[in-house]
Amino acid sequence: MISRLCGTEGIGDDEIAMLSMALLFAGHETTVVQLGLGAVLLLTHREQWQALRRDSALIEGAVEEMLRAPGKASGGIPRYARTDLEIGGVTVRAGELLMLDNGAANHDLEAFRLPDRFDISRVAATSHLSFGHGARYCIGAPLVRMELQVAFAQLVRTFPNMRLAVDVGDLAVRRDTLTGGITSVPVR
Repeated sequence: MISRLCGTEGIGDDEIAMLSMALLFAGHETTVVQLGLGAVLLLTHREQWQALRRDSALIEGAVEEMLRAPGKASGGIPRYARTDLEIGGVTVRAGELLMLDNGAANHDLEAFRLPDRFDISRVAATSHLSFGHGARYCIGAPLVRMELQVAFAQLVRTFPNMRLAVDVGDLAVRRDTLTGGITSVPVR
């Protein structure tokens, strides 16, 4: 795709560079992070791994739950209020910065029963906000879902007895990227 952009008349180098960066970050880096986090979730919840191993029809729900379950305090997505509004008794003025924490929303007790429990059979998992909502919904969401479904279906089928080779507390978190993630997931 980047090669095609470079060969297209009328698109400047700056625009190609911006689009390429967006593709590599949003279309690659975030999926890589989710593959690692999803693998750790499944491998640290053996009953969920086994359920997916027994019933491949659970893959779609498993991916949705992997997208919903991680982190409750992600730092948030910066947005600016367009108009004055009130949220939970607090007045926010037009132009003020708001930090929207999708992770916290994905653990809302009113939206998800037992939100801190990782459950690949959770029916409401598809209502998570990991890809945003409305006009800010990620256009790459269908591709990410498909990539994760294929990867985890193959992983469970190909390596049914796979386990973490280290304690989950020994996994190193990436601090050199905006998306975070795990540096590696050693398995046996």
